[in-house]
Amino acid sequence: MKTSVITLLSAIFLASSVVAAPAAVPNYRVEKCTKPGVVAWTFDDGPGPYNDRLLKILGDRNIKVTFFMLGSMIDANPSQAASLKKVLDAGHMLASHTYTHEKSLTAMSAAELTSEVTRTSDAMFKNSGVKPAYVRAPRGECDQQCINRLTAMNLVVSHWNVDTNDWRQMEMAKKNPQQAATVSMEEPTKVIGASNPATDSFILLQHEIHEFSVDILANKIADLITQKGYKFVTMEECIGVPAYLDGSTVPPTTPPAATSPVVPPPPAGATTAPGAVVPTPSVGGPQVTVQPKPSTTAGNSTGGAGIVKAGAWAMGLAAAVGYAFL
Repeated sequence: MKTSVITLLSAIFLASSVVAAPAAVPNYRVEKCTKPGVVAWTFDDGPGPYNDRLLKILGDRNIKVTFFMLGSMIDANPSQAASLKKVLDAGHMLASHTYTHEKSLTAMSAAELTSEVTRTSDAMFKNSGVKPAYVRAPRGECDQQCINRLTAMNLVVSHWNVDTNDWRQMEMAKKNPQQAATVSMEEPTKVIGASNPATDSFILLQHEIHEFSVDILANKIADLITQKGYKFVTMEECIGVPAYLDGSTVPPTTPPAATSPVVPPPPAGATTAPGAVVPTPSVGGPQVTVQPKPSTTAGNSTGGAGIVKAGAWAMGLAAAVGYAFL
């Protein structure tokens, strides 16, 4: 009897370890998911002033996405920094889009690149309790040396294989936001529309700092992907590497006092609200000039929350089985 129990317990522990084991950090720029039939919907350049509206749209449709946020946008305004906790509470995933969104990561020295990453990680940890394990280079510019440096920090270099190009339609959106959304749908409709969920997967790029992209385009994208039969996933489920580095927690926070939001550039002739920080439009997002500050982020290593949870489950089940048989 004891031999049978031991065999059963061994099988339980073996099964739990196989299921929970995370994938290794890829030494390349990921551009699609590791399994078919899924879409990782990603939003860059936040936290922005329309984040609450986007969370409402996603929540109403029970869709989980990944937010690639800029450290400079987090530090620029306390009320927008509060968005990070809201994002986590809603079940979405946080990821890094570096700090300044200025110089290409490919052109940076190792020290500069490390600063871009750690300053963003510091800002995220301060405001949410998590350290992101996924990073997206500004404009997607990251050569193999850049990739090697980031993966050495246990970071997943995240790209995309379908783009809304919503940032290209900002002038059009000032006059006709519906038309801007229609144009932004052209590539997703062409690429995803011709795909097969049985064999294909996508990482889709959009931006949360453009009002038309949140209020109009988001629902159009959701309809397209849903009608095509794909499942929405976060980047963690898309790639298989845990979302956050070791040491990440999600402590309760008190929302900071509201201040003027960081907003996209106003139309010509419009005035800017006092205290607002206005990003300069660029390819793939804003550019915000900030002064460097010391990093306080602890050493990086891959997350293991899934393994801990699976191990606890297995131990509990094993104890119950052992008690019943012994």
